[in-house]
Amino acid sequence: MKKVLSIDAGGIRGIIPAIILAEIETRARQPISNLFDFFAGTSTGGMLVLGLNRPDPTNCLRPLCSATEVGWLFHEWGNRAFGKEVSKADRLIAERSSEHGIEEMFREYFGNTRLSRSLRPTMVTAFDLVRGRPFFFNSAQAARNNSADVLMWQAARATTAVPRHFAPFRLPVSLAPFLDNHEACLVDGSLFASNPAMCALAEARALFPEEDDFLLISLGCGEVSRGLAPVDDLHKMKRRLFDCSLTAQSACVDYQMRAFLPVQRYVRIQPELMPGFDRIDDTSRDYLLNMEGIARETIVRYSKVLDYIVDLIAPEPVGHFELDVA
Repeated sequence: MKKVLSIDAGGIRGIIPAIILAEIETRARQPISNLFDFFAGTSTGGMLVLGLNRPDPTNCLRPLCSATEVGWLFHEWGNRAFGKEVSKADRLIAERSSEHGIEEMFREYFGNTRLSRSLRPTMVTAFDLVRGRPFFFNSAQAARNNSADVLMWQAARATTAVPRHFAPFRLPVSLAPFLDNHEACLVDGSLFASNPAMCALAEARALFPEEDDFLLISLGCGEVSRGLAPVDDLHKMKRRLFDCSLTAQSACVDYQMRAFLPVQRYVRIQPELMPGFDRIDDTSRDYLLNMEGIARETIVRYSKVLDYIVDLIAPEPVGHFELDVA
């Protein structure tokens, strides 16, 4: 059986799946990078899967940080990436400042580690505005083809380039021999895969062609159930349509996954949020504490499901897992 982890987009709400993964890590007594054979993520989910598979420079077989430690980093990363609320007049300056902040923090965390050095095969999504098509950063392909290899921080920056918050990330790419090279203009992959579970399953099947038994764990960052009641403000209506399209896209992927995989081989954990708790850029202390509370409530609600997951992915815990990070 090959075990696949997929994590949705969700901005600062990515702290929710991070805390859930920390709970899995605690119950299994192993690092998350040991528990799955393939990782996929979009935006904050992409940042998470990259962060969990960044090798420790002093021991390339171990992750730099545990899931708990990556969860703690959301408090620092959120403030550095999104900063404070600004007026429309100051938005351009804020975008430039945020762009610098998010690049700086990714450079600090990932250093010069290349994508091909990921502890386990890892894929994150982006969308190339130049070609108008999906773009995938794939560590397995990078390991086979130097032209597809990039620095981990570059993949993290591209997959988190949320429009209206961060400028697109420009990256010279060479797709294959005999094809024209071009400079990709990358934004986060939510345009086509806010829930990347189907992309994850497709790539896992390509990566492990002899395997016919897949377990896929799909973690969401929480969503608000909302209708599409008419509003007078055109801008608000466009925003609501976009939000509903992301929710519908995720629900469609969930439907497809349940059709493709047996019920015992597909687990979806998606917390339900109250209205007002679906911001992706609120980095206030109260909001982050609320997100942590939602994660804890989700762990209690899904406790038996988490036990089931751990029994499948780590039937025999191997001692106490502890990371010492300087």
